[in-house]
Amino acid sequence: MNEDIELYYEKLKRYCDSEDRLTQYPSKKPMRILALIRIVQKFDATRKYTEKEVNQIIRDSITFSDIELIRREMFQYRLIGRLKDGSEYWVEPNWRTEYAEYL
Repeated sequence: MNEDIELYYEKLKRYCDSEDRLTQYPSKKPMRILALIRIVQKFDATRKYTEKEVNQIIRDSITFSDIELIRREMFQYRLIGRLKDGSEYWVEPNWRTEYAEYL
């Protein structure tokens, strides 16, 4: 793993509470990606999710209230995919390849 990424992992711990939930969303892109990766790893890549289920996983992973921001960012960074109407979500199959340097 790249030394910079290791430093970001250490810094990301400052953004988490004792239950390993994100207490605020980082402003730097590499730390945002790391934070989002921690959340997407809680999803089962073999199944589809409703928006309500996605929101619950996010809610359980953060202490602040902006669930929509996290969901939107996970989609924009191509960690999750969704139908246009938002009725179905899934983990993007190639996210690990795309973000291999962060793992």
